[in-house]
Amino acid sequence: MRKLRAFFLRILGLASTKTADAEFANELESHIALDAEDGIRAGLSPAEARRHALIRLGGAEQARQIYRERHTLPWLESLIQDLRYTLRQLRHSPGFTITAIVTLSLGVGAATTMFTVLNGVLLQPLPYPHPDRILYIGSRYDGGSDFRVTRAAQFRFLQERNRSFDSLALNDVVASAVNLSGGSEPEQVKTVSVSADFFKVLGVAPALGRAFTSADESQGGACVAVLTDSLWRSRYNGDRSILHNPITVNRTSCSVVGILPPGFRFQSDAAMFLPLQIAPAPRDLGHYYNLMTRLNPGVTPQQASAELAGLFSQFKATHGDLVDDGEVGFETGRYQDAVLGYVRPTLWALFAAVCLMMSIACVNVAHLQISRVAARTREMAVRAALGASRPRLARQLITESALVAFVGAGLGLLLACFCVPLLRHFSPSGLPRTSDISVDLNVAAFAGALSVLTLLTFGVVPAISGSRTNVNLELKSATHGPTPGKITPLGRDLLIVTEVTLSLILMTGATLIIRSFVGLEQVSPGFDPRDLLTFKLSVPPRYATTAQMWEFERQLLNHIDSIPGVDMAASATSLPLDPGPDMPGVLLGQSPPKQINPAYRPVSPGYFHVLGTTVVRGRSFSESDSANSPPVAIINASLARQAFPDRSPIGQRLQLGAGLGPEFADPPRLIVGVVADVHEKSLDTPAGITVYIPRAQIPDALTPLMNRAIPMSWAIRTRVPPAQLSGAIRRAILEVDSQQPAADMRTMEKTVSAALDRQRFTLLLVTIFASLAMVLAAVGIYGVSSYEMQQRTRELGIRMALGARRVDLMLLVLRRTATLLAIGLIVGFSCSLAASRAIKSLLFSVGQHDPLAMLTACGVLAICGLIASLIPARRAASIDPMQALRAE
Repeated sequence: MRKLRAFFLRILGLASTKTADAEFANELESHIALDAEDGIRAGLSPAEARRHALIRLGGAEQARQIYRERHTLPWLESLIQDLRYTLRQLRHSPGFTITAIVTLSLGVGAATTMFTVLNGVLLQPLPYPHPDRILYIGSRYDGGSDFRVTRAAQFRFLQERNRSFDSLALNDVVASAVNLSGGSEPEQVKTVSVSADFFKVLGVAPALGRAFTSADESQGGACVAVLTDSLWRSRYNGDRSILHNPITVNRTSCSVVGILPPGFRFQSDAAMFLPLQIAPAPRDLGHYYNLMTRLNPGVTPQQASAELAGLFSQFKATHGDLVDDGEVGFETGRYQDAVLGYVRPTLWALFAAVCLMMSIACVNVAHLQISRVAARTREMAVRAALGASRPRLARQLITESALVAFVGAGLGLLLACFCVPLLRHFSPSGLPRTSDISVDLNVAAFAGALSVLTLLTFGVVPAISGSRTNVNLELKSATHGPTPGKITPLGRDLLIVTEVTLSLILMTGATLIIRSFVGLEQVSPGFDPRDLLTFKLSVPPRYATTAQMWEFERQLLNHIDSIPGVDMAASATSLPLDPGPDMPGVLLGQSPPKQINPAYRPVSPGYFHVLGTTVVRGRSFSESDSANSPPVAIINASLARQAFPDRSPIGQRLQLGAGLGPEFADPPRLIVGVVADVHEKSLDTPAGITVYIPRAQIPDALTPLMNRAIPMSWAIRTRVPPAQLSGAIRRAILEVDSQQPAADMRTMEKTVSAALDRQRFTLLLVTIFASLAMVLAAVGIYGVSSYEMQQRTRELGIRMALGARRVDLMLLVLRRTATLLAIGLIVGFSCSLAASRAIKSLLFSVGQHDPLAMLTACGVLAICGLIASLIPARRAASIDPMQALRAE
């Protein structure tokens, strides 16, 4: 306690140093005067008496120093002095200060922004209790591939037999939609159907009411729902009585049994949860679900995986008819990995790119600091001659570097706070957990760690080097400029080569991604997106049969077709570039029959005309392809090439839904046409194989299943700008069904653009990082060239005095820079060959060793480097030899 009190008294003593020093000086002077009086009385002269008093005291300054050390904190006082001196030095060197701080703030800002995304999406655990115990279970197939979904029969089997899991839950793979009515106007909201233990697996309990029970998931049970807090407040104004009053969902009375806590989010951004009603012993092979589970305490994922291997053997032995061909076991892993999907390699690649840019910034500032220390050798020598020790000189230089590093990091953190909301706004729609991307303590700690790292990179080594001063040599030197040798030629060369190498790696990656994106934009989607308006409808269960559904579609198509400005309308289960179902099938007439798994697209007549897709062979669908006419199908060109390479597919037969159960049995269909390939899933993957059937011929068992799982899509070809017709189309929908809201109404051009969001996002960030890296490299080359020119001022002056031409001096400077650029490009080219493997998954139609991309990056960087060195070269050629020699 006494030591703590003394420590605080010393801190207070720092605040009153001047007053305390004055009081101590008066007291000391009184003591010296009294001692001198004793000497005078002893017969000494006043001067001699004062001298003897000072000798006995030991020196006034020494006494003052001892007093300060006992009543203040010398190290803190020294640090404050260093900071004051540093501020004066930085203020007197605005060029160095601004360049170093701006360079660091750009590097730290970019790195911190990218880390914020990485932290929010990948590193932070999911917002559920003990998320490390939540696993997914899927199916593993022969060849090592895994399918992260499963079927209801496997869920029931695992639910009854497992010992490793506390609870298991199913949920729909994609969010469906329902229509909420009863308010001022109907509203379509996203829903997910889940089994009873869904919220138990996530570890979340409703804030109001209850979660689902096993009674809710039984087939034929009453309609109940659990709402998110945001939907409860936005549509029902946070009214607690909603728990006792029914709401209308798809024209059906539904009871709200629970309200989830604020901030609860699920991966599909669902606003409402409905019970997944499945049979006790389901045999449905056509519907896949996500299966989540929570481990029992003390059970490891490895133990659970071992148990699942045994359970699959039991399932296959007892339910062999419910196992797919090639299915060899259960696949399990962290649920967070299933949520992240494709984004992990993309984000790590972007973070690696920004780390390269940060390294270039550190190398740049390191050179600035080394050059600055080299220019202050005379000052260091004078300070050493006055008694400053090497540690004292090094501490002063480290203080200057630390101040620059922490100011740059602070500004970089502020820059990240500004950039993160912009990055979140422009992030692709498929990026998960965007709401978790925010600047938090982890991000601030990362920025702080970066500042320490940059300090170690560019501050400590120059400080140690600058403190090693030969006092005699420096003070005897006639020059007043920087003394040669403080930064060796090898050091300068390594700085330039390092910057060029790092910049080329980043620019090569950016060039590859740019070329990939250009190639992706040139991919034909297989349809004409111009003047095409699309929207979706969530079809209520009252359209339970295909006939009822088709009658509704015909009425709506007729209403839309009658709108002025509409050329033609069509409906489909899903439109291109939007998730849609696949359907196993078999090609008949071959021995043995060939198994296929094409994209399954029921469409209305006129669909191909509306989309602008070419019918390559045969015919399109017509109104005569009804439920009472022979079943027909149209295949795409890829399926025609694969299945019928040596004959015409027209007149051949296929059967869809093979093996899904009798309720999904589809009679053999006659192939009546072949259409051009359409990219149904994405532009960066091959078109795949697709089978189209008339919507009037969908099997009755599939209609309610698809209506519940997938909102029906509509496409309208217009003769006027599509946006002008949105209001008329909404009114036409309400005329047919007053409780049917349209959702996601947008042009197909926006859909095509959105399909490139992920690649555009990656391209934007990598291009920004590469551009900053190129600018920083150019600044570094300029700085090193300028420093070298200053070191060689005397030499260049002598050369000019002896008759050297200005052109010769320019070439002398440029030749050296060109040599270093060439070395850096060669080293960078070799490193780029290895680094480009990391972005292989981000490329499309471009090889990872594409020569054009690499040569382009080399050429651009070489030109920038030569331009950066041209300014010092011209300055060198303008040296006045008389002034250069007179300065010596």
